[in-house]
Amino acid sequence: MRHVFIVNPVSGKKDATRAMVPVIQQAAEAAGITPEFEMTEAPKHATYIASTIAGTGQAVRLYSVGGDGTLNEIFAGAYPFPNAQVACLPCGSGNDFIRMFGDAQQFLDIGAQIQGEAVPIDLMEVDGGICAAITSTGLDADVAYNIPKYRRIPFLGGSMAYNISIVEKLLKPLGRRLHITVDGESWEDDYLIATVCNAQHYGGGYQAAPMARLDDGQLDVILVKKVSRLLIASIIGPYKKGEHYVDGRLADKFKDVMVYRSAKEVEMHPVYGDSFVLNVDGECGPAPRLFAKVMPKAARFVLPAPLAAAYKTQA
Repeated sequence: MRHVFIVNPVSGKKDATRAMVPVIQQAAEAAGITPEFEMTEAPKHATYIASTIAGTGQAVRLYSVGGDGTLNEIFAGAYPFPNAQVACLPCGSGNDFIRMFGDAQQFLDIGAQIQGEAVPIDLMEVDGGICAAITSTGLDADVAYNIPKYRRIPFLGGSMAYNISIVEKLLKPLGRRLHITVDGESWEDDYLIATVCNAQHYGGGYQAAPMARLDDGQLDVILVKKVSRLLIASIIGPYKKGEHYVDGRLADKFKDVMVYRSAKEVEMHPVYGDSFVLNVDGECGPAPRLFAKVMPKAARFVLPAPLAAAYKTQA
């Protein structure tokens, strides 16, 4: 099997090339493998690299050395090819996808990654590509859209940049009327946040979907209704911790302000205006709609050896 490390040199707060390449080389030598390195040069370049290498048909493990956006691009290039596995060395500002399985230090154990095992996981089909974790619109997407101007300021990476962006957004008009279709059922209402989740976390650790699993063939839809600013303060904290969903259902105190649905396919449109800000695995921009459809067992994701054993026990 080839071991190819796809490095995004501008991911996170420091140059991942300088930080990771010597460490990878040392760990690979100790494991008796020859690492190959590819450096991304532009958005979507990781998708091209992954697709080109996987398309040779040779067994390959593609390591994402970057953040959630880089990981998304590699999944997009690799998933059509059963000979390709995807691993993650998290170097981004949020690193939310891996929180489903463990923490960043466990995934940065390169020896454990080389000895790791690939497990089948679901993906989401979205407009223009795929989504591995969460796609959303509303307050969360608007906040994430503003994060780049904060995250490279010293001491303002990850969750802190996210929290500061929230404060900025709360000073502006909130909520939007959406037309939503979930597995053929449609309705309209005013929402503060609308998320479609394959994984549990986004936004630097916000646990939007504590019920989500990556291998259940289902999407989890969590909608937060438009509420007053005073109520927002009492919602955001529990929402971040995943306390809005307990014992297999929405907690009683959130039933009037949240909606939960399990789904295979979801579509959302703004009722007023041509577009809204759409988040797809942390990458945000204006879009005319949110569309998501589950892709069961579409990808093969590598878990470091200790986490792979624990995951199979839980399955």
